[in-house]
Amino acid sequence: MIVIMRLLFYNILIIIFLPVAVGRILYKSIKDKDYRLNLSQRFGIYKVHSSKKKVIWFHAVSLGEVIASEKIVNKLLEDADVILTVATPTGLRHARKIYEERLNICYAPWDSLAFMNRAINSFKPSAIVIFETEIWPSMVHCSFKKNTPIILCNGRMSQRSFKSYVRFKALVKTTLQRFSFIFVQSENQAKRFFELGANIEQLKIASSVKFDSHQLNKEFNNRDHGVEKNKVLLFASTHRGEEERLIKIYKNLKPMIANLRLVIVPRHPERHIEIERILTREGVNHSSQNNSKLEFEDNEVIVINAIGILAELYAKADAAFIGGSMLGDTGGHNIIEPAASGCPFVVGEYMYNFTDILELFLLRDACIQASSDKEIELSLKSILTDNGHHGKINALEVVKENKGSSDLQARKILSFLN
Repeated sequence: MIVIMRLLFYNILIIIFLPVAVGRILYKSIKDKDYRLNLSQRFGIYKVHSSKKKVIWFHAVSLGEVIASEKIVNKLLEDADVILTVATPTGLRHARKIYEERLNICYAPWDSLAFMNRAINSFKPSAIVIFETEIWPSMVHCSFKKNTPIILCNGRMSQRSFKSYVRFKALVKTTLQRFSFIFVQSENQAKRFFELGANIEQLKIASSVKFDSHQLNKEFNNRDHGVEKNKVLLFASTHRGEEERLIKIYKNLKPMIANLRLVIVPRHPERHIEIERILTREGVNHSSQNNSKLEFEDNEVIVINAIGILAELYAKADAAFIGGSMLGDTGGHNIIEPAASGCPFVVGEYMYNFTDILELFLLRDACIQASSDKEIELSLKSILTDNGHHGKINALEVVKENKGSSDLQARKILSFLN
C-alpha cells in the first residue's frame, strides 16, 4: 500500500509539473521546431498499424542511445517489429536516417500511468526494452500489470544517479523488482542495482553494447584528410563552456606543432554559429561544413554542423579530446568510438557517466585523463609529437576484447517473446 501511495504521489507530481514540461518543449521548439512535432505522442496518443509479427517497444532516450543501440535493434528486427521511442529531436532525426521505414519511430510519452497505459494499449508490445538509464516507475508498473516483460538493456547507473535513487529507495526497489531482466555493463553497476533492491537473479553483467557499435580501425582509411603534412586535432562532442577553453589550448599548441589544424564537433550541431563567433573573436580563420572531407584550404579550423560522422573524423585525426568531460554537470561522452577508430584521445576530469568503461582504458594505458586545462594541453602535445601512436594499439585491444554484448542481449530479449 505504501508503495502504491508513493507511485500515486509520483504521478500527481507528473501532472502538476506537466505545464512546465509542455512549456519547456514549446520554448525549445523556438530553436528546433521538431520539439513540438507530434506533441500528442508525449501524452501517449499514437496511430500505430497492427502488426503480423510480435512487437517490441524499444526506448532509447536521445542521440547517443539511438547510435549505441543500432546493432541490437537491427538484431531484434530480424524476428520482430520494433517501435522505437526517443525523447529528443536529434535522436528522432538520426533514428529516421538509420532505419528509414523499417520501424515506427515516435516520441516517448511522459511517465504518467494514464499516458503509459494509453501507449501500451496502442503499441500492444510483447516486450518492452529500456536502454541504459531510464527507470520509469509508471512505465514499469503498467507493463507489470499487463504481464508484459520489461527488460533493462545495457544498464548503467552513475554514482550521482545512485545517490538520487537512494532517496526514493522504496519506490525504486519495487520498480526494479518488476523488471523481467536487467543487463548491466560491469560489476560495479550490478552492485548499485542490487543495493537499490534488484534481485540477484535478475542481473547479468554483459559489458556494453557500445563496444559493438563501432568498426575497428582496420576498416577505416586512416589519414586520408587531404594534405598529409597536416596534423589534425579533433575536439569532439563539445558543450557550451568548453569551446573557449579548448580553443585557447589549440592556440597554445599551434606554435609548437607545425601545420596543426583543428576540427570542432559540438555535441549539438546547431551551436556551430555560436562557436564560429568565438573563433572570430579569437582571430582564428575558420569555416563550417556538414561532411567529413576536412577541406581546410586557407582555414585552420573547421566547425562541423552535422551528426553521424564522428567515426570518420576520428579515423582522420591525429589526436582527440572528448568533450562533456570538462564540466561537472555533463559526465563525459562515448570513448569507445575514438578507440575503435584508432584515434589516441584525452578526456577531462568529469567522466562519471562512463566510469567503468574509462577504468578499462586507463588500466591498459589506452587513453589519458587530465584534470586541468594545462594537463589537457600537455597530454595533447605528447600525443601529437608521438606521431599519434600513444595508446592506440592498447585501445583497439580493449574494444576487441569487449565485443559481443549486443548478440547476447538480443537473444535474451527475443526469448521473452515466446
